[in-house]
Amino acid sequence: MDQGLFNIDRDGAQRTASDGLLSFQGLKPSAALELQSYEIDDFAESEQYAGASSMPLSAGVTAIKRARLNLPALSLFLVKTFPRILRGYDLAHAVAVAVPMDQVTSTRINGQSIGGSILVLKGKSDCLLYEPVGRLWAVAYFSPTGREPWSQLDDGYHLPSPAPDVLASLRRSMSNALETAAHDPDVLNDQTSRSVLERLLFATMDAAIRSSAKRAPARTTTDSYQRIVAEMERLIRHDLATWHKTTELAERVGVSVRTLQSATQAICGMSPHRYSRVLRLWSVRKLLRTGPAGRSVKACAIGHGFWHLSEFAASYRAAFGELPSETLHRAQREIV
Repeated sequence: MDQGLFNIDRDGAQRTASDGLLSFQGLKPSAALELQSYEIDDFAESEQYAGASSMPLSAGVTAIKRARLNLPALSLFLVKTFPRILRGYDLAHAVAVAVPMDQVTSTRINGQSIGGSILVLKGKSDCLLYEPVGRLWAVAYFSPTGREPWSQLDDGYHLPSPAPDVLASLRRSMSNALETAAHDPDVLNDQTSRSVLERLLFATMDAAIRSSAKRAPARTTTDSYQRIVAEMERLIRHDLATWHKTTELAERVGVSVRTLQSATQAICGMSPHRYSRVLRLWSVRKLLRTGPAGRSVKACAIGHGFWHLSEFAASYRAAFGELPSETLHRAQREIV
């Protein structure tokens, strides 16, 4: 099989002007490529395969999309995300290689800036990803068993920084694979062609990991900050009806106010008070959408500490672009 078959550059495939990277506008669903769009409330269903879950930072108007190509030993995704906090992962015996397909550099994992690095997750990874801006990621999932250099990686997350030309080659190979699946799906009906395409992807990923300057995860301050944020969130969720002052949260977590603020800002990108509000608003929304019959906006709001209903309605509308009563009525109509 001629490997040049997969080095395509189509007039119909639109790429970003800055570096020729693929966008969703260059893809279409086919027999080889699954292409889906998601409402922000339903995106969590698409994350179950990775044992992860997102908490959106705002509803916004982001088009959430995912493309998927299945090969014999590898699954390749292109994912358009949204401003969020992502928790996970639990990949069992798998590796995820997430390659940034845009120029956004504001994403952090466990408080550590990802910058222009690729993100490698292996096994069970206790991490919190903060994405203040929606991203475009290409993500490859595969088993590392017996496959070098991946089987030598420890469980957790890694931030390899390939040389620019190696990173460009990796991006091109992923883009070409997805374009082939979108525009020439018949090519992938042949098992040999699928195997050749998969070998090309593994070759460029292997080169990226081997040529990388290693960036070790920051394990000291960020680990401590993670534990502080986790304990703060546990306290908030334990009693959503009560708003604790930052001083009270800090005292109960066992740290100073300044340390609590620094930890929440580093890990979640916001103050403890704002993080508490985001948690509560999305918990209210989930309850309005999927809670028990007979639920009301007032009961859901008060149960989450929102006693001033007009202020709550304004905050809810600012976050989700609709009133809480509209969310509830739509959910009730969908049941009928």
